[in-house]
Amino acid sequence: MSTVTPLGRPISVRLPEDLRERLEALAKATRRSLGDVVREVLERNLSELEWEQRIIARAADLRSGRVQSAPLAVIEGELGLKDALVDASILDEIQ
Repeated sequence: MSTVTPLGRPISVRLPEDLRERLEALAKATRRSLGDVVREVLERNLSELEWEQRIIARAADLRSGRVQSAPLAVIEGELGLKDALVDASILDEIQ
């Protein structure tokens, strides 16, 4: 019995020549089909692009007034962090 997931419908994408060459080189180096390489790239990076889009949408909601933000002091109070000490090394990593 096969456990292969059906791939679904094909799509067509136009790529710049340099990107296509990179994909072809990776497919050749890994002995995989071009479709397999493209599918893996999409699977690995689509979640990141979706996350970025959610941030953009949230920022647009905040700017338009559709949603409101809460001041940091209110959030700290609700979480019991009002007087919590911050490890300065964490702040260094942020900058």
